[in-house]
Amino acid sequence: MNSKFIFYLLVMIPSLIISQNTLKANFTPEEDFTWGILYKNSPTGKKYVAQSKFVEGNLVFELNEKATKGIYKLVYAVPQNEYNFDLIYNGKEDVELTFSLNNGATFIKSSENILLFSYLNELTFLGKLLEVEYKKDKINRKAITTIFDRQRELQIIYEEKSNDMLVKHFIKANKPYIPIKYESISNYLKNQTSNYFENIDFSDEILQSSSLLLDKSLAYISSVVNKGFIKQKNYNYNIDKVVAKTKITNPDFQKVFLAKMWEKFVSYNQIKSANYLAEKYLIPLANQQNDKNLALKLNQFKNLSIGNSAPDFILDESSQKKLSALDVAENYILVFWSSGCSHCLKELPQLHSLSDKLNSTKYKVVAVGLEENYTNWSNEVKKFPNFINAIKLQKWNNKVVKDYALTSTPTYFVLDQDKKFKFKPEGLKDLKTYLNKE
Repeated sequence: MNSKFIFYLLVMIPSLIISQNTLKANFTPEEDFTWGILYKNSPTGKKYVAQSKFVEGNLVFELNEKATKGIYKLVYAVPQNEYNFDLIYNGKEDVELTFSLNNGATFIKSSENILLFSYLNELTFLGKLLEVEYKKDKINRKAITTIFDRQRELQIIYEEKSNDMLVKHFIKANKPYIPIKYESISNYLKNQTSNYFENIDFSDEILQSSSLLLDKSLAYISSVVNKGFIKQKNYNYNIDKVVAKTKITNPDFQKVFLAKMWEKFVSYNQIKSANYLAEKYLIPLANQQNDKNLALKLNQFKNLSIGNSAPDFILDESSQKKLSALDVAENYILVFWSSGCSHCLKELPQLHSLSDKLNSTKYKVVAVGLEENYTNWSNEVKKFPNFINAIKLQKWNNKVVKDYALTSTPTYFVLDQDKKFKFKPEGLKDLKTYLNKE
């Protein structure tokens, strides 16, 4: 064999072995970003790939042979579940994009992502044209049916363009309801709603690995109106519809998916929807799969929700008097603290001074010490004669810690005269702000 050819092979083989693709991103404004983390998504979670520091707004990830094709999540700030976006990586191409807080991600390189964003932009444009036509005083049937034809043509073109590509899963799932002939606005909206999930396959593992199923489901729950239902009942009915779609999926995925939905409801402060989903579906599912941590988390949140009765406990061992039996005020400020907690020793005197200024029949402070022994606690509570003082031994192992989901001290709650949760302050400052508004 020719020696030059052998030398050429020896040079090329290492370069083939170490060849890899790159994910490059430019974020603006650059001062708002510090670290980026890349994960590969799966139907039931995500796997860490790499992290990189922003340098003048630029982020670079080397995608080696371990970075296989699939759906990836780029996290750019904390909390991670809020500041992230998905992208497609086909295992063959570099990915390059720009990102701004106002406009989101724009892809410069990556045929998969560029094709998806082009499709979505054109689809959105036609949707807006259709909305304009339906809002006109004089309906132009031909103009509306022409838009339907353009939507149908668009779908065919992009499904053909995306053959053998991961992006086809998303193009098919985003296919809108397209009538074959003119429909009045009322019929169109009715049929659009009834066909909402027609092209969305909840068993598709590519879609399961992305945010699409969750985003589509949340949009359906919040936007679809069912006649004759009050707002919350309408949400609950729509939640039932979405959960029914997940019945065909793997139980592990169903649990993860519904848990993500629950977290979204909580972050949107849709507490009634969160508790409805948990009580009817997610807690039974967690129990079936023996996921004790998830079941505990959901039950604690439900039990501690505004309007629910505070978990009862004994205030005084000698008299066996319980929290629920208190009848000395219209409202109660319940605080869990510890004599070994430096923050508590700073805040409890402030709370005591505040209680001096409050109307004692309107507010009464119930201070519960989480302690290892009586000695330090008994010395400290002498400073707080205005409080109803109680002690719980075994500190973090006491039952009230679990019942109230306590993770730190001091922790505050405001209860009404029936000992139902009225407000959950994030701290003493938040409590003061609340009381000033009362």
